[in-house]
Amino acid sequence: MGDRGYDATKATGMGVILWNPTNEDLPMQYAGRSFTLLSGEKQEVNEKCANHVLNSFGPRGLTFLKYGDEEKTIGLEGIARNKEFKKRQVSLYNQMNEQRKLSRMGYLPATQKVKEYALELGVELIEPYSLKDEEKSAIAKSTVENEVLKAKLENQEKEMAEMKAMMKQFIESQKIPSDTDDKPERPKERPNWKKT
Repeated sequence: MGDRGYDATKATGMGVILWNPTNEDLPMQYAGRSFTLLSGEKQEVNEKCANHVLNSFGPRGLTFLKYGDEEKTIGLEGIARNKEFKKRQVSLYNQMNEQRKLSRMGYLPATQKVKEYALELGVELIEPYSLKDEEKSAIAKSTVENEVLKAKLENQEKEMAEMKAMMKQFIESQKIPSDTDDKPERPKERPNWKKT
């Protein structure tokens, strides 16, 4: 049946005006056709298309206009929904990675959009399980203390070896040579032998 130039998004008869009051472009799809509603752009579409994309992109700030609507109020509501959506995305990302960390699973890197949202909102993303500054300083302090203790232990081991050598030398010098030292040992009697 091929494409005969029919665009399912275009209004035939009564249309609905979609408006993107947010600061981001919204790429969407309807009836197999992709289109993007740029930031601040308005586009007239048919009612079915409007319902479909509003269900998907309403939480991101997409809204519709009808005759007599107060654009400023509706725009502010759309911007507020968009901001909440961004907060929720960053929060869900952080919660998911925190859960993965606790479950000893790998870190999932943030998408470019989530990074942009976090930057825009001033929210810090959970990084690949990086240590906090306090933890880093505590680890550094423990490392220094361990090195000091190792040095002390090595000194004590050297001192103990020296003391052992001195004790051995002292004991050797205290031995009194006796006249029995030069005589061979006398065989001991054997208790099982009978005397006749």
